Amino acid sequence: MQKTEEEGGVTPALPSLPEEATIAPMGTVVAEKSDSIWGEIETAADTVNDNYILCGLVGMEGCTKTGVVLDSLTDEEVQNGDSILVLDFDGGAASCRSSYHRDKSRNIRCLDPWVMQTEDRTAYNYPATHERVMKIGFEAIAWAKRQQEPDYEGDRLHSFLVTACDFWDDVCINNMKIVDLGSAEDGIAATVNPQKLVGNQWNWQIRRTRFHQLTAIGRTLMMLGVRVYFETHLKTEIIKNEATGNYRPDWEKHMNGYLNQIIWFNRENVRDKDGRPTGETRFTADFYKCKTNVNLQGQKRVVLTTIEGDAPVWNGLPEISSPVQM
Repeated sequence: MQKTEEEGGVTPALPSLPEEATIAPMGTVVAEKSDSIWGEIETAADTVNDNYILCGLVGMEGCTKTGVVLDSLTDEEVQNGDSILVLDFDGGAASCRSSYHRDKSRNIRCLDPWVMQTEDRTAYNYPATHERVMKIGFEAIAWAKRQQEPDYEGDRLHSFLVTACDFWDDVCINNMKIVDLGSAEDGIAATVNPQKLVGNQWNWQIRRTRFHQLTAIGRTLMMLGVRVYFETHLKTEIIKNEATGNYRPDWEKHMNGYLNQIIWFNRENVRDKDGRPTGETRFTADFYKCKTNVNLQGQKRVVLTTIEGDAPVWNGLPEISSPVQM
């Protein structure tokens, strides 16, 4: 990847894009923009996008985040060949697919984004991993564009899911140090004294730029009619070097502002009126942010209930299935 010099640090040049794509000032990948701005303005009067699902899924490990997305296809969509494409950083989607969705394995396509080293002391090649993620994203955009053609008859891209965005953030941070700043030779060296390796605090903008290249791909897919989900885990909230006792999503801090919906997933152990465990566990989804349906703002749904000695009850999250209510 090339480097470009700017005041206050080094910023990464964007990877090569498909010939028909460009990067808009706000960071959104835009495909085939008209040469005439007035032509776009006129077209915008008659164009309505029916899909604005750009959703964050937040919660601890094993709280049904991935499960609700993989379960979102209706029987009709499965029969029609609709597909969910997963950029599976933590392998959670692949294991969920294998355990619960073998009957629709063709409709759920999990790709491992990691590129392994061939000769080094680290397992992963971080620059090559970043490049692979971009290539997968651009291929997804090309697929979404093809299926809009009137004569298209192939499988359709229904949803795009990125699991473990905290792992993607690690890729971006390591590449900032290895590729852009040249302050670390590999992923191991990149973990030593981070502040010294990064130097000027403004250099952290490099990490932000890298991270949101994938966000831009997600926004473009959304505008092309694909439902997009970014999933992450939680980390302890630290303010002035002290833990607050709260948790926050483990992704780049500006991510909340890019998303149209954010759903928090929790696990609750049910107790009786005397405080004793009943053996029932509820897995819930809270609509923390929903710009597209104010009726869901602040609402809670029970996704899964397990009861000791009884069969589990799976409700899923109907709001993200067709017809979309979110």
